[in-house]
Amino acid sequence: MCYDGQSRSRQASGNCRVGWWFRSAYTAKVSKKSKAQSAKPRVRRVSRVIRDIDPWTVFKVGLVFHLVCYFVALISLVLLWNVAQSTGTLDNVENFMESFGWETFRFDGSELFGNLWILGLLGVILGTGLWVLLATIFNLITDLVGGVRVTVLEEEVRIIAVEGDETEQ
Repeated sequence: MCYDGQSRSRQASGNCRVGWWFRSAYTAKVSKKSKAQSAKPRVRRVSRVIRDIDPWTVFKVGLVFHLVCYFVALISLVLLWNVAQSTGTLDNVENFMESFGWETFRFDGSELFGNLWILGLLGVILGTGLWVLLATIFNLITDLVGGVRVTVLEEEVRIIAVEGDETEQ
């Protein structure tokens, strides 16, 4: 809002010419309000429509995600295997299975982890492929229905400069 000075009315346009006497008084009032309002960041509600998800990006993110999960699972299984072996839990399980009539029952760690290595890589490939397939199906469906509407709250970003206490040494 601005004051045009001739008709003594406030107008909503931003292109008003005002004298220096009104401009200084008006900005003083505005600056007092802005300091009081600056305590809370302003939030804007914005509606967005998601219409496309890039399958190549989904492939890259899915591959990294599944590989990280795979390595975390593999390392944790190795650690659990070592703890179970050092505490004698594996021997107890082997003896328990032999008490049911098995002649010999032994866990072969190298064979187990060799199979888990291959099975885990297969899981990474299948999981990543499933994500890409789902992204492609999502793109086909959103072409038919027009997308997915999402409401997002955008907060005002304010940078506050804090002056440090300078001491002379």
